[in-house]
Order: sequence, then structure tokens, then C-alpha cells
Amino acid sequence: MPEKEHVSLKRALGLGYTTFFGIGLILGAGIYVLVGRAAAFAGDAIWISVLFATLIAIMTGLSYAELASMYPFASSTHRYVEEAFPKYKLLAFVAGWLIIFEGISGAATAGIGFSRYFVALLGWDPHLIPWITIVLIVLLSILNWYGIEESALLTLIFTFVEAGGLILIILLGFLFGPEKPNYFSVPSGFDPLMGIMLGAAVFYFAFTGFELQPTLSEETKDPKRIMPKAIILALLACSALYLLVSLAVVRLLPWTKLAESHAPLADAAKIAWGESYYLLMGIALFSTTNTVLGFLVSSSRLMYGLAEEGILYRNLARIDPRRRTPYVSVILSGLISILVVLITLYFPMVTGWKLMVGGVEYKLIDLVGKTSSLACLLAFIIVNIAVIVLRFTKPDVERAFRVPLSIGRFPIMPLIAAGLTVLFIITSFLDWIIWITTLIVVLIGLILYIAK
Repeated sequence: MPEKEHVSLKRALGLGYTTFFGIGLILGAGIYVLVGRAAAFAGDAIWISVLFATLIAIMTGLSYAELASMYPFASSTHRYVEEAFPKYKLLAFVAGWLIIFEGISGAATAGIGFSRYFVALLGWDPHLIPWITIVLIVLLSILNWYGIEESALLTLIFTFVEAGGLILIILLGFLFGPEKPNYFSVPSGFDPLMGIMLGAAVFYFAFTGFELQPTLSEETKDPKRIMPKAIILALLACSALYLLVSLAVVRLLPWTKLAESHAPLADAAKIAWGESYYLLMGIALFSTTNTVLGFLVSSSRLMYGLAEEGILYRNLARIDPRRRTPYVSVILSGLISILVVLITLYFPMVTGWKLMVGGVEYKLIDLVGKTSSLACLLAFIIVNIAVIVLRFTKPDVERAFRVPLSIGRFPIMPLIAAGLTVLFIITSFLDWIIWITTLIVVLIGLILYIAK
């Protein structure tokens, strides 16, 4: 019998698509929804929370850019850690699986963001939010299966739409905002530093996405050169937009109203220009949909990459010969995303435990968003250390991009990034439900790892 032909992923993406794919991942639910929830903890000083989150994201993004230029593979984070710590295969797997989980729970977070705007637009009962989210995840998982070029084109269109909405908020806030915020004021129930850190913890999800860009390396035309540029460009563009929006939005609406709004940017825009309410509603629905799709695409590609390399259960690497997409990984990514929503929704209800800090009760989107952020932050610590280790153990490997600021071979920035990330976690990610959810999904990953 003739040997079965190997079906590979299609290299179809250039710098434009990969950059806007990253921007599409980063923008979305975070800024359109969590900017209001972060205000519940940081108040008018939300811009400082955004600035702290920006610092960690950009420094870690530079580490990813260097590693992506060395190892342009869909398995990305797992491959980077494996190259740095070849004797510790389980460590590499855990790092890679945490990024997969971050993408999966990120899709859940963005889906909840979509649903919050959707019920606000139609005047529906907020209790429907989890179920609308599940329907959205199912529909976009089908699109994820249908094809990468179709997904990338839709992402490109959505990204322009959502960026336009943010620019509108910036203009309305600075030109017509009636409020006079004290940009250094936090809510009275919080120590200033703690309020800013908790605001950053809730908002940090808005920066997740860049670490998933390298998962498209095997569908990118010249990944060693294109991917580092795409990561840096996406982060710089989003950071500038986020900082300006965080300064502008509290000029339109008091932080107390932002915190309770299901559609914070639409409600804020309505203050300065009433007709913009439905425009921002529509843009928010586009942007959150875009983020769900982006996270489902990238997490399924990373899962495929690990299975293709024999790290995960082999069937996860199966490719639909007609659509040339990893359909088994696509299905599992969607199912785990739904599981994250259900665990976070029902576990506190079953136990009767309240989730509050400083007198503020967490919402579903706060907890799912922090779950996604925790997963990627844990992986980021390992990735930043991997950059340092590889500078010494594999100095001759070609690097199309290098993290700036080094003393000899030793890169300073990854060390600072790792230290700040540890501090961030131990001060702002102590909620029990996010650790329980993370543990459950890590156990699922270990089962797939053992079953390989």
C-alpha cells in the first residue's frame, strides 16, 4: 500500500494578518468590558493599573519575540521551555498547557463580555449571560473548524471596527467629557497600592493574546522575521489605545457607574453623544466576538502543535483533509472553554461561598478573566527565565530579534519581568475559585499528556 500523504497546515499569513490577528486577540473584551470592572477597584486611577499591566506585557512580549525568532513552531511556549530545560519535559508541558488554558479561558471571558453587551442592548435578563456565551463559543468553534484564511479575514475586519470604537471613546472623552476626574484617586475601601494592583489584575486580561500569536508560526510565510515584528507592533498599538481610553473614559462617566455597567464604553459614549450608544454597542459586539474567535483559533493551534510533536494525545493532531484545520483540537478547545464558564458560575453557587474584596463583590467576568490571566502569568515566569537560560546554553542559535538591554549575554529585561510577575500574582491573584479552575484544567491536560 502507498504511504499515507502527510497533510500540513497552509502557510497563508503575512505581517499584516499576523499583526492584526494579534491586535484582534489583545483588543476586545478586556477594554470593552473589563475597563469598567477594573474601575471598581482602582477608581479614577485606573490608568495607573493599565500602565502597570502594560509594563509586564511589553517586557514579556519582547521575550516572546526573541523566542519566536528562534523557534517558529505552533507549539510555541512549550517548545521554548523545552529548549531551555531539556531535562524537564513536564515543566515544558505545564508551561505550554497553561498558555492553551489561557487562550481557552480567554475565549470564555470574551464570550461573557459579548453577552453582557448583548443583554444590555436587548434588555434581557442578565442571568442569560452564561448561556448566550456558550452558544457563541459553539458557533465560533464551527468557524474555527471551517478555515484559517476565513477566520483571519474576519479577524482583520473586526479589528479595524473595534479599534475605531476605542478611538471614538478617546475623542469623545477628551473633547466633550463633562467629568473632572482625580487621576490619582482610588475607592475609599482600598489601600491605594492594593486598589491599583487589583485593578491591574482584573484588567490584565486585556493584554493577553500576544503570547498566542506564535501559534500561527506554521501558517505564516516567513515566521522567523514576521512573528517578532507582529508581536511588538500589536503590543505597542494596543498599549497606546488602552492608556488613552483609561484616561478618557472616566471623563465621560464616573468610575462608580462604570463599575456597575454591563456596557461601560457604550454608556460612557452616550453621555457625550447620545447617538453613539448603539454604534458603540455594535462595535463592542464585534470586538468581543473577534476576541473569542482569536482565542479559539490560537489555543486549538497550540494544542495541535503539542499533539503533532507527540507531547499530547495524538488524535488532537488530526487534520480535516478538506478544510486543513485541526478539527479535534478545535472541538476540545470549545468544550473546555464552556467548562470554564460552568465551573466559575456554579461552584460558588453550590458551596455558598461569597467572593468579595474590599467590600466589592466579584462578577463572573472578573473571575473568568483573572483565571485566564493567572494561567498566562504563571507561564510567563517560566518563559522569561527561558530567555535568560538560552542566552547561555544556546548562544549560537540564530536570533532574528533580541531582547534589548543586556550585560554581556545576560538579558536584564526578562529578569525584571519575571520578578514583577511573581509580585503581581502573590498580591492580586489570591481568589480560591481561579486556582481551583486552573487546577482542574491542568489535571485534564495531564491526562492528555499521559495518554499520548
